[in-house]
Amino acid sequence: MTDSSTDVRKPGPVRRLRVLAMKEFTDAFRNRLFLVALLMLLALTLTAVGMGAAAVHTRVTEYSQSVQVLRDLGRTDVPPMPSLNPIAVSKAFINYLAMVGALLAMILGFTTIRKEREGGTLGLILSRPVYRDQLLAGKIVGNAGLLLVLVAAVGVVTAGALAIVGGVSLTHSELIKLALTMVMSWLYMLTFFLLAMFMTIWRPEGNQALLLTVVVWLVFAFILPQIGDTMDLDNQLPGGFFATLGMDRAGETAALQQFKWYETVRNGVEELSPTKHYERISFALLGIKTEFVNNTPAEILKLKLVNLVGLLVPIVLLTGASYVVFLRQES
Repeated sequence: MTDSSTDVRKPGPVRRLRVLAMKEFTDAFRNRLFLVALLMLLALTLTAVGMGAAAVHTRVTEYSQSVQVLRDLGRTDVPPMPSLNPIAVSKAFINYLAMVGALLAMILGFTTIRKEREGGTLGLILSRPVYRDQLLAGKIVGNAGLLLVLVAAVGVVTAGALAIVGGVSLTHSELIKLALTMVMSWLYMLTFFLLAMFMTIWRPEGNQALLLTVVVWLVFAFILPQIGDTMDLDNQLPGGFFATLGMDRAGETAALQQFKWYETVRNGVEELSPTKHYERISFALLGIKTEFVNNTPAEILKLKLVNLVGLLVPIVLLTGASYVVFLRQES
């Protein structure tokens, strides 16, 4: 006969993973720095979405008033309502997710292992029937779940604000595009969580890990995109270099063929940045890049497959590196 107390003392792998993941949830909301960053992210997002929704509401109201005036004058040739892209109007929240969201994710990554080391609980947890790979998996799953809940909340708030404040309900296709944008935001934030966690595992000294994380973040999130934008020929003049010369799209493409190697190097610099991949695929999904407005979500993902891969590759590499380093350590 099996003693039930033995089952409690030796939980199965799934239960261990669930317990470890839930611990990450509760620990995160005890972290004051995390809470401050979270409140900042929510406040900035609400501000951006609220202003965008108000702008949409104003445009809809102006159109309705104009139509009413025309009808009062006996006119029947009422112009159609101008095309509105309510999500694109609130595009500023993408920039906040890219900056504050990455910072929030790095706070989680920096503290997830460090808190166990400093509290002396790392060795205690590993002395239980918990293997090192299970502990790391629990931390990754827990924090990934937490970040997913956060971006889902941002997506719900965005759609709700546009409907309540802006008076515009998103279409089925727009809702799918918004949901996919939140998935891309989650992948982006997960990258920087894994970066900070890896640095903390690799360099147990807290100051070194924090410094390395910040340096890498600045290089890949700010410096490389800035270099790419600066090297872009079309950014050399206000309004666009090619537009100033009166070139159409075909002329621009032909001109760039003369600088093929230059463009290859410039684009290669940008391809190293997860931030640039996140920006490109999110702007396409939200319709901020107008050439993608009429594409379906599936078509956009196909066209932006390189950017999707650019978000997934760092996650795979950082997860693998974290496991390799952590499993080789003794404490």
